[in-house]
Amino acid sequence: MAEEIGLSELSFKQVVTVCEIAEVAARGYILSKVSERKISDLEIAIDVSASKLLTVNVDIDLTLSQLAQKVDVDQLVIEAVNTAIKAAEGK
Repeated sequence: MAEEIGLSELSFKQVVTVCEIAEVAARGYILSKVSERKISDLEIAIDVSASKLLTVNVDIDLTLSQLAQKVDVDQLVIEAVNTAIKAAEGK
């Protein structure tokens, strides 16, 4: 999911910081909802591109074990993406 936010003309170091903040927020959100032992695979990719506005793209691939049958993975991923984008906006 891509979101344009009102940050522009950031240094490389600042862009890296935005990516790290977004990744930590997404991972933290998922781990706050699902025990780590119920996660089979979790990959989070944050891509940032800058033109007039900074575009933050958050991709999350999440596979849960059978122990987490009651968890709506798609909804959890959407919420984690939204959390990551809000964290990036806050930076």
